[in-house]
Amino acid sequence: MITLTPEQQRAYNRYITARNKVGLVRTKDFTKQGYIPTREYTTVDIAGFNHPHFERNDEWFEYKEASEAWWAIEPDFRKTERMSAIRGDYGASDSWNEEAPRVRDTYAVLQEEE
Repeated sequence: MITLTPEQQRAYNRYITARNKVGLVRTKDFTKQGYIPTREYTTVDIAGFNHPHFERNDEWFEYKEASEAWWAIEPDFRKTERMSAIRGDYGASDSWNEEAPRVRDTYAVLQEEE
């Protein structure tokens, strides 16, 4: 179990609550909650208008604020122990290095024949 300071614990609880409310992780109550889009606005249909009405998506803003607050004060060992593709933790499967092509180019083959 991780030992957190009271401030870290409050930030972490806020982050987990907001994450579960938005539905980014499937929990046991995931299907009971309504769909919350992961964008800064929601659309509402109002009778008599020919266009949708846009409203601020408060749940998504709460998730963004809670996650930034948690990531700002999370323990340092979580940052160093977290796997990272930049450090090569995933091996060759996540490498961006491109191998030289093994197939000869058609243009080069035709140039050699002439």
